[in-house]
Parts: sequence; structure tokens; C-alpha cells
Amino acid sequence: MSCNGCRVLRKGCSDTCILRPCLHWIDSTEAQGHATVFVAKFFGRAGLMSFISAVPHSQRPALFQSLLFEAAGRTVNPVNGAVGLLGTGNWHVCQAAVETVLRGGALKPLPELLGGASAPDDASDCTDAFRLHSPVKRRRLPEEAAAPKVAQVADLDLSLTPGFRGGVLPEKPRRLGSPSMNSEESVTTTCGDRRANEVKLLNLFS
Repeated sequence: MSCNGCRVLRKGCSDTCILRPCLHWIDSTEAQGHATVFVAKFFGRAGLMSFISAVPHSQRPALFQSLLFEAAGRTVNPVNGAVGLLGTGNWHVCQAAVETVLRGGALKPLPELLGGASAPDDASDCTDAFRLHSPVKRRRLPEEAAAPKVAQVADLDLSLTPGFRGGVLPEKPRRLGSPSMNSEESVTTTCGDRRANEVKLLNLFS
């Protein structure tokens, strides 16, 4: 006898059918057919069979359930899918979408998740179960409130030169015996003095 999945997909079924064990977790035969059609339309019939064939027999029911939740979540939340609903605390929306599919209802993207305004639609099977929850703000723990604040960047000493603060470089210590530029001991050599020295050297060797 053909399983409910193969029956709705109009394909041959046998005792070694890979689709039959995937539907055992769904109670009614009608719900099994609705789920199979929905997942096959979303991933494609060949894609569905390929997914099932790629995992061991014992994991195929969990795989089909995962594909059903992903397809339902991606339908109502096209941008972020089921993972986005889980991350924003709206997993109940994905669960309500799966229940709608099992009943044979139709799904459509939620306007709130697409940045649009929420408006009633007579053609939609969505109910209050699809109402989004506002993000919950995490309360600060007492130890976090008592922890000292991180110093601002302006208060940090980010200079590469040790002792450099306030934009004034420290005076570099002068070596002993080396005259400074402004001292009387310093001598400035001009071109004339250099020429005279060269003449003296030539006279010595001539």
C-alpha cells in the first residue's frame, strides 16, 4: 500500500520507501500529505528525496521535521527564515506556521518581518499566534552595574615616547663635552674657511 507521502506526490511506493518513515511523527494521514506537498514544493521533489537519501535511516524523521520547519519559517520570514524567528524570540510564529501547514492552510510572508505595516488580510490563515513579540531587553546583573567603566580613549596614554604628555616633548639630555648650537664654543664653518683650509693643506704637501 502506498504511503501518504508517495500518494500525494503521485510516485511509486514500496516496502523500502525512504519517505514513509519520515512521516511517522505526524498523526493524521491528511496532515502527512499536507506536510509532504508543502516541503516538496519548497525544496523540489528531487531535492527532498536527495536530502532524505543523504542521512541514515534513523535520522530521516528528524530531517523531514527540520525541513518542514525551515520551509515554514522561510515562507513567513523570507529574509531570516526560521533561525531569525528563533533568534528574535518569535519561535512561536514558526510553530504556528507548521501547524497551519499540517491543517492544510496557506502561508504568506508577514508584513511586520518585511518592514511593512501590519494589516488584516481575509485571504490569510494567520491568527494571533503569528503576532510578533517585541525584543526583550536583557537586564543588567548587579555585578555588571558595580563594575567600573572602561576608561575613555582620551584618558589613555597612547603616546609612543615615554614621558610624552600634553604635546610637549621632554628635553633630551646633552652629552658632556658637546657644545650646543647657541653656545659660544660652537663654530660655524663657512665656504671661505673651508677654502682657506684646503690651501693650507696644499702648501704642506708641496
